[in-house]
Amino acid sequence: MRDSSDWKPLISLAEVLRAPLIKTEPENQLHSYHIISIRDFPPAGYLPRPERVIHIGEQVQRAKNFALQPYDVLVTIAGTIGHVTIAPPKCPRNWVPATNMFLVRFADDPDGSKSRTFYGLMKSSFGQDLMDTLAHGKGIQIVSKKTFSRTLLPPFTPETMQAFEKLWKEEMELYQRSMRLLEEANQVFAEAEVKSIVA
Repeated sequence: MRDSSDWKPLISLAEVLRAPLIKTEPENQLHSYHIISIRDFPPAGYLPRPERVIHIGEQVQRAKNFALQPYDVLVTIAGTIGHVTIAPPKCPRNWVPATNMFLVRFADDPDGSKSRTFYGLMKSSFGQDLMDTLAHGKGIQIVSKKTFSRTLLPPFTPETMQAFEKLWKEEMELYQRSMRLLEEANQVFAEAEVKSIVA
């Protein structure tokens, strides 16, 4: 990458949050929230609706404080480290990250271009090497919020963001194509004329 003299810490560009543990309240189930786990992360594109649902009452304000907003980026930071996804443009306000990930929210990013640039950086070898460097712990590896927030990032110039936008679209097109091929593969035996084969 280019000269790092003009790089800035992540915390100067975005807010970094880590949600607390939020559990279902058996006696108080006024509100439903989806809890995001690494299993919900897609190989490419925006985060789909998380599968796990909890019902809460007293913890609702805490959940609201950490609910996803459009284009929030999630990065796993415990156990399996460095997986990345991004919230969709019309993200419901009842999706909350699990405790093993950071939520990164860029300021002044109405179209998500900064978020997609960061997403691309974190999925690249630069991001993966960075997370390997930041991870510590003898048992389960973890990345500290303080250290992660101080990570230096290259300037998000128009040229840089345009390049990552192109890569985002390319990744999406390839992923969608692979899903179509998988659907076709799943239909091979379903559509086969088995009677004519075994006759």
